[in-house]
Amino acid sequence: MKINIFGSNISALVCAGCLAGTGNQVTLIGLRDNERSEPGLTKLLDAQEDAGRLAISNTFDIEAEYQILSFDPDQCEEGKEIARKLSKGNNPNRCIIIRSNFTMGSVKEIERLSQIPCVINPDFASDGRAIQDFMRPDRIIIGSRNKQSLKQFKRLFSPFNRNRNVMIEMSPESAELTKYATNAMLATRISLMNELSLAAESLGADIEEVRQGIGSDNRIGSSYLYAGIGFGGTHFAKDLCRIHQIINPSDAKEGLLEAVLRINEQQKEALFRKVWQHFNCHIEDKVITLWGISYKPNSTSIEGAPSLTLIKAFLNQGATVQIFDPMLDVQFMMWMRENISLEQQKRLLISSEMYEATDNSDALCVVTEWQPFLSPDLDKLKQNMNTPLILDGRNLYDKQWIQENQFTYYGIGR
Repeated sequence: MKINIFGSNISALVCAGCLAGTGNQVTLIGLRDNERSEPGLTKLLDAQEDAGRLAISNTFDIEAEYQILSFDPDQCEEGKEIARKLSKGNNPNRCIIIRSNFTMGSVKEIERLSQIPCVINPDFASDGRAIQDFMRPDRIIIGSRNKQSLKQFKRLFSPFNRNRNVMIEMSPESAELTKYATNAMLATRISLMNELSLAAESLGADIEEVRQGIGSDNRIGSSYLYAGIGFGGTHFAKDLCRIHQIINPSDAKEGLLEAVLRINEQQKEALFRKVWQHFNCHIEDKVITLWGISYKPNSTSIEGAPSLTLIKAFLNQGATVQIFDPMLDVQFMMWMRENISLEQQKRLLISSEMYEATDNSDALCVVTEWQPFLSPDLDKLKQNMNTPLILDGRNLYDKQWIQENQFTYYGIGR
């Protein structure tokens, strides 16, 4: 089957590679600029290009049976422009599959402009495991009222629906809302646990023990119940704002989702507040180490990352900040130039090795749960650091083990 896929983000690249891998002829109308940020993606795309099933091009076959839009949420106008071009085709068997998380209601406009039936298929894949989530999804949401388009979609995605039927059909409006609602639910669970972590610290409880107790309830489950320093990424905050605007069109500063966002922003400074209190409000001569800059492991994305809030907070108080991240790239360099003054940039030191970043450090803040951080060499840390102080922003470590090795330990809700 001939397929056009429009977009250059990870979602578009994964979709192109996986559909080509099942024997289709795929043309990606986009760029391969950032595939290295997703594990396994470069290898997948190279293999499909070498096999002749995947082409990267600026042009596309207007008559191709499948036209897949996988743009970023803010590229809705690009999606509409493609729809206008597709309206000039003659193949009556074409369908448009929309995987982009456009503003709700945009699909009707794309369908009107293209005069082609649309299927909404939200992408629920997580950064760092996008290929696995595409090939072995726990659900495939299909939003359409056109029977022929539904039949075509099911035929295209049948290789990813073999073990059990994970396809769920619904109206286009419900499919759009399902994507927003999913992110809203996950974000709410995270913020609730972060609120409970404050109660745990006040009562002398351990939020990790509380999490295990809550998660064992079958009505609740254990996913997204980890207290920490807040969520980041490209989807949660934007989706919460959009659905909040639908619920509260007057943009009233009230309601559950507004509270979720507010709690999350406050939580991003949790480690700063702990360092500030530990040193009695004097950190202007301190060296602070941050392990992890990306908002989650196995990703280069720093959008909304708690690390950025921490860096600015520490630099604004005169501290020197030493950072390490296994996949730090040009995104961070651009953010640094745009958000940090030249004077502050002199106090922001980028290390190429995780222990190097702890040299002469007064506090180690573990911000992202990268695998190399899970079992630190405490003896090496003790030799490197001026002050044996660890702030565990993701509750990765056994508190007793850290303290037995003569470190001061601060977690979240512990």
